[in-house]
Amino acid sequence: MKKAILPILIIAIVWLTSCYKETISSDPAIKLSFSTDTVMFDTVFTSVGSATRFVKIYNKSNKDIEIKSIELAGGRTSPYRINVDGEPTPSAKNVYLKGSDSLFIFVEVTVNPTNNNSPLLITDSIIFNTNGNIQDVKLAAWGQDVHLLKNTTITTNTIFTADKPYLVVNDMVVAPNTNLTINAGAALHFHNLATLKVLGSLTVNGEPNSPVTFAGDRLEEFYQDKAGQWGGIWLSAGSHDSFINWAEIKNAIYGIVADTIGEINTKTLTIHNSRIQNMSVNALLARGSVVEAGNCLFANTADQTVSLIWGGDYNFYHCTIANYWGQYISRKSPALLLWNYYIDNNNNIQPRDIVNAYFGNCIIYGSRNVEVSIINKYNNQSVNAQLNYIFDNCIVRVDQTLDLTNETHFRNTTTENPKFKLPFEGNFELDTLSAAKDIGLKNISILFPFDLNNISRTSDNGPDLGAFERIEKDKK
Repeated sequence: MKKAILPILIIAIVWLTSCYKETISSDPAIKLSFSTDTVMFDTVFTSVGSATRFVKIYNKSNKDIEIKSIELAGGRTSPYRINVDGEPTPSAKNVYLKGSDSLFIFVEVTVNPTNNNSPLLITDSIIFNTNGNIQDVKLAAWGQDVHLLKNTTITTNTIFTADKPYLVVNDMVVAPNTNLTINAGAALHFHNLATLKVLGSLTVNGEPNSPVTFAGDRLEEFYQDKAGQWGGIWLSAGSHDSFINWAEIKNAIYGIVADTIGEINTKTLTIHNSRIQNMSVNALLARGSVVEAGNCLFANTADQTVSLIWGGDYNFYHCTIANYWGQYISRKSPALLLWNYYIDNNNNIQPRDIVNAYFGNCIIYGSRNVEVSIINKYNNQSVNAQLNYIFDNCIVRVDQTLDLTNETHFRNTTTENPKFKLPFEGNFELDTLSAAKDIGLKNISILFPFDLNNISRTSDNGPDLGAFERIEKDKK
């Protein structure tokens, strides 16, 4: 009985195979169709893989076909990699495709160093052979050489230039008593969760038309506004005299963390003319530090945008602190937090004086009803620590219980809507009907005579509040 089963199985397999082959058309008039003729990649850093792209292959006839081969023109030496119907391979054979059906081919690319500072176009193609028809889909990516910094510690004074981007993998540390200077136009890209940790000092010398950029290493359009891609800049405890001018810091977990200075009359950080935005926690977290910020935008974070806690000394001039965060989760924290104590591991209150928190010609606003939180009580009891703050000629979105006529904390300050142009799209320039127009103090604007767009604050009736000056065009 068992001996009879085997011939029957063989006959069945032969019969099924014969039927399968009979359904496949060899008609050369049947050609493949594609979702695109070229798979394009954004700039890809050398030695780092790209995101995955795909092309969809269609058999628009009502007949089944067999694609004789799908292969990279560059073969195994190609910088590209393809995955055909779930199988990673540089060459797939005899791929069955039913009538009126489709399949996906996924594509990735890794570019070898090119020894060029400028991007180079890296090309290949996917070749399809179907019923004697040779068709192709082109592949194109811009490959960019980088200075690759992996687990790097800078131990001597160092200058980064703008010749080609810097790619930081894992953390980069600036050692104590060491300065890292970054010149105008330089771009630093950080791999997933990588952090710039400064134990010494950081000097960023950007210029109005050539800022220094700090961002993640995913350059595809999808990642242009995705927060949390890298760790951020951490000015560690004891770090001092860092200076940042004309910088763009974006898409990190923290923009800048400035820890306690531990030295009297010494600044942790001076930051001017810079944009720090789109963070999954804070744009600026200052803990017992000394910070001066002028003509800066701090915007769009999942937690507080600017958090000044555990004491310190802070001055903000012509800054816009705005939060219209709308990604992933709803926001429950204010744009600005002031907090003059912390609770230690033994559940004891540790008072920390905020000796000064000055905001002059600033806007603090956002999508929540209250965008300023001042914490100087614990269990409804005042903490024995200073919390000296003042909003001087500002627009602030504060709790209505705060007395804006109290000149100890508020001078010429209003809660009117500043009317940003497109705040939910990240544009915090002022609309023509903005309440922030022309009401700033001139003695503060003299310190920062040009706004973040390098527009003069002294060319109309008066300086506008915040980091952006609106100049109305002459009516004809």
